[in-house]
Amino acid sequence: MTPEIQSLLKGAEEHMKKSLAHYDELFGKIRAGKASPALIENLKVEYYGTPTPLRHVATFSVQDARTLLVQPFEPHLVKSIEKAIAEANLGLSVGTEGKAVRVSFPSLTEEQRRRFVKQVKDLAEEGRVAIRNIRRDMLEELRKLTKNGTPEDLVRRGQEELQKLTDKYIAQIDRLAGAKEQELLTV
Repeated sequence: MTPEIQSLLKGAEEHMKKSLAHYDELFGKIRAGKASPALIENLKVEYYGTPTPLRHVATFSVQDARTLLVQPFEPHLVKSIEKAIAEANLGLSVGTEGKAVRVSFPSLTEEQRRRFVKQVKDLAEEGRVAIRNIRRDMLEELRKLTKNGTPEDLVRRGQEELQKLTDKYIAQIDRLAGAKEQELLTV
């Protein structure tokens, strides 16, 4: 394969890795009925006049399956953290415990589980579409190489490699979605 084709394939794989990481993060934010910092770590807390993600001003520890303890680096942030979590309207119970914030995750109803599973399926489809869009864009770039004099057999081999990459990353998105669905249904 030519260096141009290798470069295009490498670029496609980088884009696909980023898409996979993005959707993995989105799956992590879907509440599964058990305590997980992923649901609240990006909430903004007022820190010296600047909205700052919670993960930058506190540590998290899972106390039990349904309880999370948020320990701020600076004790004066307790009220701000409690307020930010309460205002996020995530259905979590929040309370102050000394210099920390205790967050309780209620059990999910069967209806909520089904709704979250549907959300996971929708996100998985978005992820597959994102991967296919990367493939489409790269196929267009490969076709341009043919017009610029690159031999067709090399371009065809590049297209086959691109399809293998696409299949690999779609399978990984499906695996992540399946794991999240299983987590939602078995908690």
